[in-house]
Amino acid sequence: MSDKIPCNECGALVLPSTAERTGGLCMPCKNGTRKSMELAKERYKQERELDKTCPYRALWRVLVDKVFNQSGGFDALTDDEKIYYSVNTLSGDVYNGGFNQYFSNTASEHYIYAELGLVKLGATNSLRLLREGKKQLFGSAQVPKDQVKRWEEIKKHKVEPDLDNLDTEFYKDQDELDLKLEKFAVESGLVKNA
Repeated sequence: MSDKIPCNECGALVLPSTAERTGGLCMPCKNGTRKSMELAKERYKQERELDKTCPYRALWRVLVDKVFNQSGGFDALTDDEKIYYSVNTLSGDVYNGGFNQYFSNTASEHYIYAELGLVKLGATNSLRLLREGKKQLFGSAQVPKDQVKRWEEIKKHKVEPDLDNLDTEFYKDQDELDLKLEKFAVESGLVKNA
């Protein structure tokens, strides 16, 4: 086996046979994936740094820990923590898979706090969209806290309501929800010195 040689572009060591086939490049450089790999590494590094310095991320980690790892879970949170947590999970689910995902997942167990939070934040457009999604899926009934009951109610529709328009409008973020949540966290004392 022969010694490896450096890639002409990034310097990574490659087999001479590979370099011969690729014009002196390693496979990531040849395939064009090296730059995206490097960007991903840099983004990951920045995210880790933000995890250490961002007070809102620290708050989120504390709340998730309380909900999933501590006695009392969600019920043990303060009302302000419940609002912050519930609006964040609403936003996360909608951005990840739309209102269908939100109402199908465990996050909507806390629908009441998400709704209350949007009212408290003055996030009128997001509130309107949340209520419209609820209306299309559950009518005037309350959102069942039990996930299986929510699924059963949703399955009762002969044709599943199309919530895509609500998702698209939510993505426009007319309320600037993250900024409102950050302001709420500071004003309610959940975050200090932000």
